[in-house]
Amino acid sequence: MTSSTHGSRRADMPLATRPDHLSGRRPVESPGVGNAVMERLQEVGTLTRLVEQGLSVALGINATDLAAMEHLTTDGPLTAKELADRLRVSTAASTHIVDRLEKAGHVVRRPHATDRRKILVEPVTESMDRLVGHLHPLLRGVEGLVEALAPRDRDVVEAFLTGVVQIYTDTADSFPRR
Repeated sequence: MTSSTHGSRRADMPLATRPDHLSGRRPVESPGVGNAVMERLQEVGTLTRLVEQGLSVALGINATDLAAMEHLTTDGPLTAKELADRLRVSTAASTHIVDRLEKAGHVVRRPHATDRRKILVEPVTESMDRLVGHLHPLLRGVEGLVEALAPRDRDVVEAFLTGVVQIYTDTADSFPRR
């Protein structure tokens, strides 16, 4: 998104000279304009999408397939139904996602160890290594920032981010499922 200096400068511009006005779009009043924390959160959201686009290209998959890979990386092998629940898609859509990932060599299907009726979707080690390799600088950088925080500050940041996650979760839950 915009930095606080750009955001403030834009808000101070006369309406007729603002880029959104010149393009014919109506300006959208956004909560948090001029609030540095809100602006940083917007930047994180925008940059997250850019990182996801880059990862999708690097792995040769689309954004939904990347989201599935992220769940498999975090949660380990899952059934197509469990993956559907996490992605908030139908089981039929989840099956198509798994088919694409399997065809691209990112996952394999394996029988469940204790329930013969279930098939687990398991990430391929080489794909996980590629994914983590691309994310390693980002993850190490953020980890360094967290480690540099005093324990008290870390608690404040954790509580704040927990609240943000809850708000995002509630919002995601309010949308209709595909």
